[in-house]
Amino acid sequence: MAYSDPAAESVGTRVRRARKRAGITQSELARRVGRAQSWVSGIENDSIPLDSIALINTLARTLRVHPNELTARPYRGDTPGEDRGHSAIPEIRRHLERYDLDPEWADEVRPLPELRAATEHASWLRREAHYAELADRLPGLLSELQAATHLFPEPDRSTAFGLLAFAYQAADSVAYNLGYADLSLIATSRVRWAAERSGDPYHGAVSAYLRIRNLWSSTSWNDALTVLDAACAGIEDEYTAGQPEALAVWGALQLRASITAARKNDADEAWSRHRLASEAVIRLGSRQRTNYYELCTNQPNIDIHGVAIAVELGDGPQAVRRGEAVRLPRDLQANRVGYHHLDHARGLLWCGKREAATAELERAEKAAPMLIRNHPMARQAVRTLLDLERYSYRERIRRLGVRMHLI
Repeated sequence: MAYSDPAAESVGTRVRRARKRAGITQSELARRVGRAQSWVSGIENDSIPLDSIALINTLARTLRVHPNELTARPYRGDTPGEDRGHSAIPEIRRHLERYDLDPEWADEVRPLPELRAATEHASWLRREAHYAELADRLPGLLSELQAATHLFPEPDRSTAFGLLAFAYQAADSVAYNLGYADLSLIATSRVRWAAERSGDPYHGAVSAYLRIRNLWSSTSWNDALTVLDAACAGIEDEYTAGQPEALAVWGALQLRASITAARKNDADEAWSRHRLASEAVIRLGSRQRTNYYELCTNQPNIDIHGVAIAVELGDGPQAVRRGEAVRLPRDLQANRVGYHHLDHARGLLWCGKREAATAELERAEKAAPMLIRNHPMARQAVRTLLDLERYSYRERIRRLGVRMHLI
């Protein structure tokens, strides 16, 4: 059989192959996903863009494949520079797999303040979506922190486990955003493992927050909401008492629940969860400037999620209205900025505002280039604009397409 590069194939080709392998007709697939046969035909011949994560996940589950098989993630580069970040994944995986073995760190372990500074730098790289540099740094940091948990006496040992939980959280961001779903699942479990040994009362809830993205891939919406509600229940007393960490974690859990409900196509539940998150931010007040657990529980992120919910519900006009009203502070972390401009671009594209959508995609890529170039919905938006290209934005969108290896 001749080798075929999945990334070079269209989405429709990959859907067709998965459907035929499953032994079902277009009509049967349409019935199972609640669509018309003409819709499936349009997806397979690429006349209808597959521009919804929820739809991709639903199709994947019906066809008994992982969503990555339909989107061709991860998107590897052709040169060492383009592949940076991806090339570090095997070593990150190795350290995640040997989490409970004896450390292999051969050098002297740095003092706790220096380890904290190194971990905080890794967290900054995560927030700014510098995934290539972060991926390169993580193997060494994970190895040294693992050694610290073996060598340090209490209470420094518990503190080292807390830092290790943050490092595992950074590893999860690299894995998830570069398209390594299985590794993201492992990293999330390592966050919980380290958090349990740190004595931190909230990091377990943070691991639940991270876990949800893996439940999304199998369209396990109800399970995801169950996990989120259990995490909220676990910190309810602290939330009621107004502990700032609890307010921040609770708010983040509700924001994740709002996206879950939107992908489930439950608008009432989605906006209800959004309001609950907003209440937590209001109670935080000026304390929202402290980025507890790297969760970005603040008013700008509430506004950003308003756009994201509208997009997940397929409501382009509302996404555009909300997107136009969002005011992003200059110091907002880059990954949030990138996601916002991508969601706004998708809403604009659905409303036929192609030039404005192109401008938003350019802003998204400028804020978080590696995040956007590796995001399947950004790549689909660029493909759609390439198919509909007009003279006024033709060269701009073609340059974006080249950087994403789409043309």
